[in-house]
Amino acid sequence: MKKLTYVLFISVLLLTFNSCIGLSIDIQMNRDGSGRLTMEYRISRMIENLGALDGNEKWPTIPVGRADWERTIQRINGAKIVSFSSRERGQDTITNIVLEYDSEKTLLAILDPSGKRSSINDNRFEYIMLDDSPVNYDAALMEMAKNMFADYNFSISFSAPGNSTLTITDAQGKPAAPPPKAQIVPAGRRVSMSIGIMELLNIPNGLGVIFSH
Repeated sequence: MKKLTYVLFISVLLLTFNSCIGLSIDIQMNRDGSGRLTMEYRISRMIENLGALDGNEKWPTIPVGRADWERTIQRINGAKIVSFSSRERGQDTITNIVLEYDSEKTLLAILDPSGKRSSINDNRFEYIMLDDSPVNYDAALMEMAKNMFADYNFSISFSAPGNSTLTITDAQGKPAAPPPKAQIVPAGRRVSMSIGIMELLNIPNGLGVIFSH
């Protein structure tokens, strides 16, 4: 597999069919904007191995080793790896990584290297995870994916000193109704959203979150 260009670019890791994974992100932020990012992701080893086949060079890659993470984090000032582990369970490779960031700017560099999908202003963190560009998936592959990845989920959570709120948006950052099958904790010390990967792929107008604290 070719080297990862981004640390965590949700639309690449999650929303491209040929890289289906399960992903959980937890963001903890201190009063000064520093904090800790904890992530666990599951990758089907079958999907992982497809990246090595001839003709798949254009497919997005996924970081599966500590060396990949270390090389990428070295390029981000103010970020460091606290812990890393990887194990196999059934047909999946499960990776856990904990990162520390020293400022809100560093957090954005980790989550959104392009700088086009996220912003932080006045205790408000906005993150667009899924754009509204039309994607035409092969129907047969999508049907297969429904069976293969039925228990793969995406979740994101956020906590900061005091209480926080979570608002669901569309791809333009406008408040939107939560996806029907999403599990939402909209207010409290720790707010969160969880949704199945297949449900995520079927959202027509994109998806974003606003965390206010």
